[in-house]
Amino acid sequence: MQALPDAEYPVDFARTGRAQLRNGVFEETVVPGSATKTRIMLGNQRAAGDLNGDGIPDAAVTLVANPGGSGTFTYLAAVIAQDGTAKPVASVLLGDRIIVESIAIESGEIIVTLLTREPDEPMAARPTVERKRKFRLRDDRLVEKR
Repeated sequence: MQALPDAEYPVDFARTGRAQLRNGVFEETVVPGSATKTRIMLGNQRAAGDLNGDGIPDAAVTLVANPGGSGTFTYLAAVIAQDGTAKPVASVLLGDRIIVESIAIESGEIIVTLLTREPDEPMAARPTVERKRKFRLRDDRLVEKR
């Protein structure tokens, strides 16, 4: 868990598709020479547990991406413990302007409880609709269990 704020995460908002966090933050200009910046931060929600069946605790974390506009995009990222280091291997977008209430890892599955909106509600509405989403790590991808 101590290495998570300084790991390199796969996240599509970064130009290279990877965001190297330093003290929990990554920042880059949206396009070279632009004043607008993309900022990706390690979120507050984290969980530990075995994701790949090797008996060693791994982690699941949230990442919050702000690409300089009105959106605030929350990702779920899976981090495997490999040779004593934290190796982020996959991420998936959970939503725009949502609230992640909790993350847990149970039996190799990541369970995310979050607040979102109904499809017909505007993005400015406060998220109040609770949803549980479940993910498994497969071939370095997070796959949602439906």
